[in-house]
Amino acid sequence: MQPIVNGLEQEYRDRVVFERVDVNTESGRLRFQAYRLRGHPGFVLVDTQGEVLWSFTGPLDSERFRLRLEALLPPPEEAPPE
Repeated sequence: MQPIVNGLEQEYRDRVVFERVDVNTESGRLRFQAYRLRGHPGFVLVDTQGEVLWSFTGPLDSERFRLRLEALLPPPEEAPPE
């Protein structure tokens, strides 16, 4: 999963903050429980107010993840004409 997430992180770096949480740490376990994830890997999309928009547990291919991101994100800002 790491190569997929790393690739999407590069692709969406101007629009999304990616955060990795290690469930083997105390803070990671607490976050895992708070988001009600049931297994590994777990993915959560949270808006700027901390509201969970989507979560998923299990392997996820890049296209499915990309489609979910695009469905939840506002359109990218277009550069002004030169």
